Amino acid sequence: MELMQDKAGVRVKPQGAQWHAVVRSRLAGRLEGIARIVSGRKSGAALEFDLIRYGSTAMSLEVRAGGRRAYLKLFDPAHTDYAYQREKAALCALRESGLVPRILAYADKPRFLLCEWSGAAAEAEGNASLSPTQFAEKLGVWLAELDSVVPSEDACGNWYTYLQQFSGVFDMERIRIARDMLSEIPLCGRAMSRNDTALTSFLNSAEGHLMGCDFERAQMRPRGWDYVLGYIGLIEQFPENTGAVLEAYSAGFSRAHKGALIVEELNVVSRILYTARAMADGRAAQLISWQ
Repeated sequence: MELMQDKAGVRVKPQGAQWHAVVRSRLAGRLEGIARIVSGRKSGAALEFDLIRYGSTAMSLEVRAGGRRAYLKLFDPAHTDYAYQREKAALCALRESGLVPRILAYADKPRFLLCEWSGAAAEAEGNASLSPTQFAEKLGVWLAELDSVVPSEDACGNWYTYLQQFSGVFDMERIRIARDMLSEIPLCGRAMSRNDTALTSFLNSAEGHLMGCDFERAQMRPRGWDYVLGYIGLIEQFPENTGAVLEAYSAGFSRAHKGALIVEELNVVSRILYTARAMADGRAAQLISWQ
């Protein structure tokens, strides 16, 4: 099962006219239609685009037409359509939530997603003005609000039983040691999860709230799964300021969450899985000590 962002890295980015030609080739026959959507149906509007990021599965582009701009994600046809289908489903489900860029159009062939332009489009730059604690608090709020609007379903059991399927990801000895604690924490149903520890795929909108991007790994997971992965991601991204960052994260989530999840229980699960993941990856020397 997929869990974390893979380590394949970013491909060598095509230079200048090369990536431009790739985009025009893949979008052949679609350029005029995209220009009409972006421009607000202005007749004869020309489409221009700039490369934001060239990833392992897709290119992210800023597109402009008729004085307006939008965000376009063009998926590599050499890959399966899993990433595209997952992201399309997530963006469509969350279209009116205000938590993600609003999807304007999509196509299954060629595979692309067209979304409204929201705040800073370069994800890492979009949060450059936020301190680690400010970002963590906003992330906690965003995840709590996400939990209230994503598709969900009933599920029973506990975290210990559920985690048995991840023997290839976690050090299962760490899980077994924590069996009593994990067995006492029930699952509160399943919900669509972003399912990624990467924290760079967020925009800080003009209104000052976060908007999530990159749902290529989205799938149904226990409620609170994204909180756990966010907790792990924050530790890994801000190892020198962990205490204050995690406190802000938990406070943001607790303040905004209206459901049945108990943040103290999620923190227990998060700490156990952070340790189990680090041990499985051979990073025991990097583990932080819990106060």
